[in-house]
Amino acid sequence: MNILITQDKNIKFLFKIYYFIFLLIVLSVLTSLIYANTFYQKSYIQKDVLLNYAEKDVQASYIIDLKTAKSLQQNELIHDIRIDQIRETKSIPNIKVSQLPKDLKSIKSIKNRKELFIKITLPLIVQENSKLSSLNQKIKLVKSSINQISRKEAIWIHNLMEEYKADTLDSLLIKVDEIPVSLALAQAVIESGWGTSRFAYEGNALFGQYIWGKTNEGIIPNERETDAKYKIKSFNNLSESVASYMKNLNTNFHYNEFRINRFVLRSNKIPLKGIYLAEFLSSYSIEDNYIDKIKNIIEINDFQDFENINIDQQLQLITDII
Repeated sequence: MNILITQDKNIKFLFKIYYFIFLLIVLSVLTSLIYANTFYQKSYIQKDVLLNYAEKDVQASYIIDLKTAKSLQQNELIHDIRIDQIRETKSIPNIKVSQLPKDLKSIKSIKNRKELFIKITLPLIVQENSKLSSLNQKIKLVKSSINQISRKEAIWIHNLMEEYKADTLDSLLIKVDEIPVSLALAQAVIESGWGTSRFAYEGNALFGQYIWGKTNEGIIPNERETDAKYKIKSFNNLSESVASYMKNLNTNFHYNEFRINRFVLRSNKIPLKGIYLAEFLSSYSIEDNYIDKIKNIIEINDFQDFENINIDQQLQLITDII
């Protein structure tokens, strides 16, 4: 205490220096603790989010739920999509349109109507293919370390094999793979009439899949035979329709030849081409010229330009635009 009340100027000056140094040290420690805690919280949150996405295999996207063709055309995210730019950049915005507008036919310009259908459908196809590609890579990882997998991984792979009706990992890899974008888009065009069919706008059915049985799901075709029991499968949204279509091609025994030829292309590192793999989808329709119809749609509309396009990852947040 004598030091504090001393009149010696040198001692007073020295005390002030020590006090100032001590204050700086305390402030530095407090700042470090605050920053470290904030950084830890951010890291923890980011890790938790990433793990959550990895666990659920969720891909963030903008979800657009608009009811009319005009509102979709005027929506900024849809309006800003340029088909020619997608062809050049091989990149597409990460958006999801929930359903087709019932008044799609009201767009008088055939060109504008077709472009809107592509803007709606193409991102959904690419997104579902991205999920299948990711799933394929995870299966390969499990296969490469099959003797060291965890119980959780074993259960996951077992459930996946049951889901895809596969008895080995090799057969599972043949089934869990992408559908050529040009092929999926061409079939969506044919089966939905460029999005104007009743099944498309009432039941989000882009691919005309049949279902049988007494289920209340599905839409009865107006021209169905009196003794027929089938319906056209309906969905809650367009994404479900795309996922169901791809699951159908990847599991149904009618498309074994399609999957084998796709696997041959993969094994030889040859890019998937819809116009080639369409040859093996004769069972998809009872029409005699169905394969030629798919090929013509692909060629006339240059759908082959959409092969191997990726999702633009700049749009990351899930947003409802109503």
